[in-house]
Amino acid sequence: MQNLTRLPAILIFLVMVASWPASLVARNISMLTVEWAPHYGPGLPENGLITALVKAAFKAGGHSSEVDFVPWTRALSEVREGNADVVMGAYHNKKREIDFYFSEAIYFLDTGLIARPGFNKNSYTSLSDLSPYTIGVSRGWANSEEFDAAKYLNKEVATNPVLNIRKLFRGRIDMAVMNFDLFRYEAKKEGFCIANVEFMDPPLETHGLYIMASRKIPDYQTIAEDFNRGLDKIRKNGTFQRIVNRFRK
Repeated sequence: MQNLTRLPAILIFLVMVASWPASLVARNISMLTVEWAPHYGPGLPENGLITALVKAAFKAGGHSSEVDFVPWTRALSEVREGNADVVMGAYHNKKREIDFYFSEAIYFLDTGLIARPGFNKNSYTSLSDLSPYTIGVSRGWANSEEFDAAKYLNKEVATNPVLNIRKLFRGRIDMAVMNFDLFRYEAKKEGFCIANVEFMDPPLETHGLYIMASRKIPDYQTIAEDFNRGLDKIRKNGTFQRIVNRFRK
């Protein structure tokens, strides 16, 4: 008789559990992406800045997460088919929304001009303002449509960004153009102090990086919403900026 009286309470509990939002059910999120230094990769501290931010956001949103690095086309294919939960680190476009559910932007990548130490300006109004200066560019690299089409600028071509970094610190060029985080990463590897360079404002281009959840998994929207909630939390409590500062030392 005692067991029978307990039965309604058990049933009520089970109904309550079934009605809990999926976001209360923590799980391990499987992520795939490609190696892309300095943003993320298996050979980087904590697998890179973006990985550290994403893991922190998922943790704050109630989930653990792990990432595997594979070729980009495989990452897209595996997540599209629901064999993994999330693509970590992707640009947004409408076509991708068919197969993937996007989070809020994790981080913004700026491509722009970096001026040599001792340069007395940190901003410009239009590209024509830069006409008097020698600007190092890398052969085959796209920067922005407007900049790449500006034939009136004095551009000096190098075979790769590292050569332009060396030329910048040796005073052979006034500015170099590249992704700002790539500059920080490569300059640090080369042993240069970046404290006195100028990251010119405005950047030439800015791109947001997102996670993309597979629409083939049943809780794709919940995963993205939990991530967004966690991302907002770490921005507000200072964790986000502390992680960024740690990687920029």
